[in-house]
Amino acid sequence: MAGLGALLAGCANQPPSSTAAAPAPSPAARSAPAAAPPPPAARAPQGMTYDALKNAFNAGNTARVKKDLVGQLVTLELAKPGARGAPAGTYAINDADRTFFRCRATSPGFSGGTVTTTVVDYRFVAKGGQRTIDLARCGEPAAESPRAAAAAAPAPAAAAAAAPEPATSTAGKAGMDARGNVVDSSKVEAGSGRTVKGLNDFEGEITGRPAANSKFARLQIGMSTKQVTDLAGSPTDQGAYVTGKAWIPFYFGSDRHRFEMTYKGQGRLIFAGGGMGDFSSGNLIWIIHNPNEPGYR
Repeated sequence: MAGLGALLAGCANQPPSSTAAAPAPSPAARSAPAAAPPPPAARAPQGMTYDALKNAFNAGNTARVKKDLVGQLVTLELAKPGARGAPAGTYAINDADRTFFRCRATSPGFSGGTVTTTVVDYRFVAKGGQRTIDLARCGEPAAESPRAAAAAAPAPAAAAAAAPEPATSTAGKAGMDARGNVVDSSKVEAGSGRTVKGLNDFEGEITGRPAANSKFARLQIGMSTKQVTDLAGSPTDQGAYVTGKAWIPFYFGSDRHRFEMTYKGQGRLIFAGGGMGDFSSGNLIWIIHNPNEPGYR
């Protein structure tokens, strides 16, 4: 009996095993949510901000300010103006500044928001201190140049194995087939092609695929009618038409009408900015490639 008592006493004095299971976490610890990841850093605006525009307004007279601003890239947060007497069809950032923005073209459904685009015109009316700035396009961010995009993108580990980017389908677009060819120039709508920047950062559009040995190959968006005819020759037919902006009250911009040249077997060229009866001051804003162009409007 004495030996059994000593054995039991020795077992009682042994330290606890190091392999004992750790205590289970409390219910509160198990139910606590994981920490949320930090929000992504906001993308820096491209080009001039609204504050930079306001600083430019004080740089000199209207002609000087217009020269400094036209062609500049801007990023703005546009909204419908709330001030009484605001020009129809305009947007504003601060009604108290009496500065209003017009969009030469807009994406479908655009009614305000952040835009990155270029300035195409500037006007100032001393009476009332009202400024009007025309923007090339509202609703879509400005496209980054292919050279800058290639420099910013990391090189893939196996570039040769990368799959080619699928072509954008134009099926269902008026006047075009699914391969991006224009089949009826008279029915093609703005926005069906790709937006490009041309001379002096003038923004325009190119639609369709050029004909073999196209006369349009050397043309650039922003060229005057004289520059175009020097390179492409005389058109088969030509004429002007009024745009919807001609019916906007108090609109004094240059896009109230457009001038169109048609070239048989080549396509059509659209100009904006000239005066009625004098289109020599207009600029090329839209190239429509159509190898089947009949040549007559």
